[in-house]
Amino acid sequence: MTIIRGLPPPAEFKVFNVLDYVGKIIEDVKQQGDKALIEYTKRFDGVELDSVELPMTKAEKCLNAFNTGVRKAIDVIYDFLKNFYESVKPKDFTIEMKGVKLGIVWRHIDSVGIYVPGGRHPYPSTALMAGVPAHVAGTKKIHIASSPNKEGCVDPAIIYVAKLIGASGLYRVGGPQVIAAMAYGTESVKKVSKIVGPGNVYVQAAKFLVRNVVEIDSIEGPTELVVIADENADPRLVVADMLAQAEHGLESTIVLITLSEKLANTVEEQLKSHDHVFYIYLASSIEEAISIANELAPEHLSLHVYDSARLLRNIENAGAVSLNASPPAMIDYLGPNHILPTNRWARVRGALTIYDFLKPIAILEDSCNIDKEVLEAVQVLARYEGFKVHEQSIVMRYV
Repeated sequence: MTIIRGLPPPAEFKVFNVLDYVGKIIEDVKQQGDKALIEYTKRFDGVELDSVELPMTKAEKCLNAFNTGVRKAIDVIYDFLKNFYESVKPKDFTIEMKGVKLGIVWRHIDSVGIYVPGGRHPYPSTALMAGVPAHVAGTKKIHIASSPNKEGCVDPAIIYVAKLIGASGLYRVGGPQVIAAMAYGTESVKKVSKIVGPGNVYVQAAKFLVRNVVEIDSIEGPTELVVIADENADPRLVVADMLAQAEHGLESTIVLITLSEKLANTVEEQLKSHDHVFYIYLASSIEEAISIANELAPEHLSLHVYDSARLLRNIENAGAVSLNASPPAMIDYLGPNHILPTNRWARVRGALTIYDFLKPIAILEDSCNIDKEVLEAVQVLARYEGFKVHEQSIVMRYV
């Protein structure tokens, strides 16, 4: 266990360290297709596959012994998330101003690839967090990829989520190789329009490298948590939240910013027996604490402070914020989403939402009764920019 009294160093974009290695994997998949996927699965997962896509007949057999308690839990959370995303789904909008009707109509992305990490444990919650908003958005072609278990099957909980959201394809391949497959397509894996989902540094490096041919959400991982706590915070809850995020792995960045020396000492004492690096920083004011948090732009920000809702107005950069000492771990299961930007990407984007699976199309309709001042302004700008035919195509409708 290591306690560092201070702030973490600037986020190291570890993706850069493995780009060459991952680039070779991507090139192999581009050249060899399914053959490369099968070979890499044998090398990385120790599983020999006879095919990349999981046939539904075999998938159904994997569900036969599926734990009914887990099934019910997935049903509950599926309904919870579905209701939320249906409530925030944007509606088409038009407005008429000075003789011109302007608007936005929304259309779903046609196909998406969802990466669900395998590794030590399966994560059906990730399949829900990405799959439910995609399904509610109306995306018809949803493809899910996850590492196979030793029986050559995808975890049954992930299969069950795939059925709930009406997934078109289920691939029993993980790692950077399947990111490449969904970006470029293989004999079995369909090329998609967008790839979303968290993963280790190799998966995120693959997303970074293929983003010139396919849209991605953001870089997600390793996990990050910043806790801001004042003198009234309960140290037991602060420690519990810090340890919960530390469960994601030793590379997780866990920071406590507190205004209380007493709280800092108590938290440090309770963390001593745990094998992780924790950062504790003593701020001089709540304003300094918020300023530091905005600079760190963490994936998770947890506010163990008085009147946290008021302080939310000053939060500019965070993937997700837990108010009033609410557990950040709850976001992993109830959302709004646990697919969140890391490595300071929260400066430019936020959590995965239904908007990641929708695209706005701008529309204009001219009633030919356009306001003269607006029409003249358009003509002036068109002439200024040297577009004489632009001006002509506009003016000829009003002559």
